[in-house]
Amino acid sequence: MPQGRILRIILAVEATVVWSIDGWVRTNQADTLHEAGLNLWFADYPTVDWATDSVFEFTLFWRRDQRWEGRNWEVSIL
Repeated sequence: MPQGRILRIILAVEATVVWSIDGWVRTNQADTLHEAGLNLWFADYPTVDWATDSVFEFTLFWRRDQRWEGRNWEVSIL
């Protein structure tokens, strides 16, 4: 995705997003927010300060089920 845009993760249920942009050297966490009108959960990540060619890596912890997703995803910042 283009650097400077907002990366939005949209989910059907509540989760905690654990993420990194430095290859998991440092990790961050963000709980998703509920959008009642659509009954969806989301988290936004401004990419304006991220380096071009960085990689946003993330995994999910499903709060209701108290379990990890068990895989990671990546989004390249161009």
